[in-house]
Amino acid sequence: MQIDGHTRVFGILGHPTGHSLSPRIHNAAFAARKINAVYVPFDVPRAGAGLKRALRELPVPGLSVTIPHKAWAAKHADERDALSECCGAANTLIMRDGLMYAHNTDGAGALRALKQHVPDLRGRRFLLLGYGGSATAIAHSLLLDENPAMLAVGGRSATKITKFVKALKERHGRKATLIHGARPDLADLEPEQVDIIIHTTPLGMKGAPQELPLPEDFIQKFHHVFDIVYNPMRTVLLSHAASRGAQTIPGYLMLLYQAVIQFELFTGEAAPENLMEKELLAALRKRS
Repeated sequence: MQIDGHTRVFGILGHPTGHSLSPRIHNAAFAARKINAVYVPFDVPRAGAGLKRALRELPVPGLSVTIPHKAWAAKHADERDALSECCGAANTLIMRDGLMYAHNTDGAGALRALKQHVPDLRGRRFLLLGYGGSATAIAHSLLLDENPAMLAVGGRSATKITKFVKALKERHGRKATLIHGARPDLADLEPEQVDIIIHTTPLGMKGAPQELPLPEDFIQKFHHVFDIVYNPMRTVLLSHAASRGAQTIPGYLMLLYQAVIQFELFTGEAAPENLMEKELLAALRKRS
């Protein structure tokens, strides 16, 4: 692609950004759609008031946002979508007419990955393992956009589970009765009470402990198991779930679909999903 005075500049805002796969995915998508645009890393250690002024002045129409600036993006945006408002975090910024609009595509990306395997999520019973940023986006997305019959939250810290569940109930008061915390050992939850298990902790990630995030006999063949960890693509949890006959959903799909939604916010055009998936898988295989 020839970069000229009409080339639109997009990028990823965070620190560090050198490991990000987003430039490869988005630049391939721009080329496929013959869009005169480029996507580059913006490695910014600290985000202050000057950053918002700069983004308003620079010809940068859209940014992906990653650690540690997601909370800053949501707080300082002029307008936020419903999920950014709920989470207090945004992974996408759109600059238009001097204003900064915050979006969170993580939750929608996760739901889209789930729906590829379970088309109708309404009335399903979920066990969400973890209480960090990804768990927050997924939980709020389920409660905002679907009608789950149950959302149980599990993890290793009973204190953090209680705090997380309390925050969800306060935000989604009318659905509070279907949200509850599970004991760390899941002894108060029967496998038959769960349809879909979603894992959001670092366990199983490359370089992290290769441990199961739940008792090994909990998973049954009627479960769908979604692990948002994508490196390695076949995690210890997914391997274990497959060995017990459960349906597995790989974490790279969440990464893919949040990028697909970002591309469409950036450009207003349909994303070349197949190409973006091909690029993502090639990059992940190279790192494995």
